Amino acid sequence: MKTIIKATLLAGLLVGIYSCTKEEKLNVKIENYDTFVPGKIDEWIKTNLTDPYNIEVVYRYQRNMHDINKNIAPANEDKVIPQMDVVIKGFLDIYKKVGGVPFIKTYTPKQFALFGSGDYDVDGSVKGGTADGGRRITLYGINNFDETNPNSVSGNLQVIHHEFTHILNQMRFIPGEFGKVCAGDYYSNWTAQENTQAKARSLGFITPYSRKAIGEDFAEVLSHLIVAGQLYYDDFAYDSGKDAYPKFKLKESIVRDYMVQNFNIDVTQLQIEFQRIMAEKYHSTRYEAATALSNDYLGSLDWDIRSTWGLENTLSNKQKNLFTAILDELGGWTTKTMAFKFVSATKATLNITFGDKDNTWTAAYDFDIAKNADNTFKISKSATQGTGAIYDNGNISWILKDTQPLIDYLGSTSFAASWKKVDLAVNPSDYLQYFILKDTKDPNATLMGKVNLRKY
Repeated sequence: MKTIIKATLLAGLLVGIYSCTKEEKLNVKIENYDTFVPGKIDEWIKTNLTDPYNIEVVYRYQRNMHDINKNIAPANEDKVIPQMDVVIKGFLDIYKKVGGVPFIKTYTPKQFALFGSGDYDVDGSVKGGTADGGRRITLYGINNFDETNPNSVSGNLQVIHHEFTHILNQMRFIPGEFGKVCAGDYYSNWTAQENTQAKARSLGFITPYSRKAIGEDFAEVLSHLIVAGQLYYDDFAYDSGKDAYPKFKLKESIVRDYMVQNFNIDVTQLQIEFQRIMAEKYHSTRYEAATALSNDYLGSLDWDIRSTWGLENTLSNKQKNLFTAILDELGGWTTKTMAFKFVSATKATLNITFGDKDNTWTAAYDFDIAKNADNTFKISKSATQGTGAIYDNGNISWILKDTQPLIDYLGSTSFAASWKKVDLAVNPSDYLQYFILKDTKDPNATLMGKVNLRKY
């Protein structure tokens, strides 16, 4: 019986083996259903990015390039070229101008991945971009990007410069002293209700997001210095209070040193070139002198044209005549200083100090600043002046004899505001140093002053 069973099992096994090894033809046609054919977008990318910079742009949706647990929309094709054109003009060209071609080829990301919608997190925050492995920048939300709106462009470039900072940090570590500036104040739960803008800035952070981690803080500082600009950064730091101000300035110093020592990049030159591009290519008024005046970014103007700066710059005859009458002397006393101090966006005070080697007095005059519809300014003596000895001194007849012509002139016309022209290759050290008021009635009449920003 056992023998019969064994024989039966063996026969079945042989049949099974034969059945498994029998070849059957599969009548199935395997096709690639991806019908994509490279078009004008791909030609543009190849010509403008891949060939000159070896940069790939992934704009066709690939789920593996974002968090697979999230639903993120693909990029609209009509946004791809405008987005990458901004990358070229507002990022690559700027670093190429300042750092040179070798810097671009060595450090810039070799791949950009584009997605249409934002990357939303469960805490309510939205990622605008990420940097991966020192080689890829992923940009989200480009379907809402508007290349004709300078605010949209600068916001987009803020993300790009922030993410590129991460790439630089992946190649050259952030200096240890940076994290010590705000040690103990970083807060990973940065979207928490208690982490307000006011709270963050009081601790020395440029944004609430900066508190998330040292790396985010570093990237926010550099990207704000470049995109928001020096005047914004300094004004923000000053308005954050006397305890926070030195933290902002120390962070800035560390970031600037890091860029010079590791990459031979001068942040001031990045600022100059970035702002030139934004003005010329995207018609941004964010960095104009008129904007600085309207936003109350300026502390005061040194109007003592006897100083070195006055001797080194070309001044109008109108300024020389009006100012020299005051600076030569006041009623036999030596004029020591002359400054136009901005109290707010609509108020200023002209302070003139005079005396001898043992005594110093001040004569003061308050002015109203009104912005006209054409973006020019009316500067006139305030109807109501301050009180006290400095204002009483301003009314002394032998002082008024020399100051009244300037007071009358300021109130007789309107002024366009401008910066002294700065060329990256000629006078980069003059960046934001000289503020000019230009008479709208007489183009040859200008009043230049050396800018002193507010500080503690």
